[in-house]
Amino acid sequence: MKRIIVLVLIFTLAAALFACGGSTKLTASDLALQIGGFTATPETTMDDVRAALGEADEYAEAVSCVYTGMDKTFTYDNMIVYTYPDGETDRLMEIYCDGGDAVTAKGITFGASVEEIEAAYGSGYTKSGTLLTYELPVSAENMEPASLYFELENDRVTAIGITAEHRAE
Repeated sequence: MKRIIVLVLIFTLAAALFACGGSTKLTASDLALQIGGFTATPETTMDDVRAALGEADEYAEAVSCVYTGMDKTFTYDNMIVYTYPDGETDRLMEIYCDGGDAVTAKGITFGASVEEIEAAYGSGYTKSGTLLTYELPVSAENMEPASLYFELENDRVTAIGITAEHRAE
């Protein structure tokens, strides 16, 4: 009888662990978006974006709640770039693309299905509403994770974004 109870506990624990999430194939090198021949990664600075794509169509800034300096938003056709200050450098916090020729490191672009995303990156994502997000582990407790995310409509990609690891508010 003890054997049966132990086996039931083992299977229950194994099922619980596997139910917590699928596997992910996401690596740091997957956090890249190719946009108009330019590849943006979490290490990209706003100077890199400007050098490749020119000046933004719109610009906004606000005093950072987390960093010393100004958080900035740069809007391009089909793309928004959010930055945070790091001394004199504007570092990438997020790039959001909702059109154009953006493509991920593994070839996912607009119109791709959830099945195509899972084939490329695995099933270890979180889904909240229409957002499907893959995250890398954080380097410290007070950090927000670097991520790759997809906005979906009818289970098809309508927007793609990457975020860099950054301090939490």
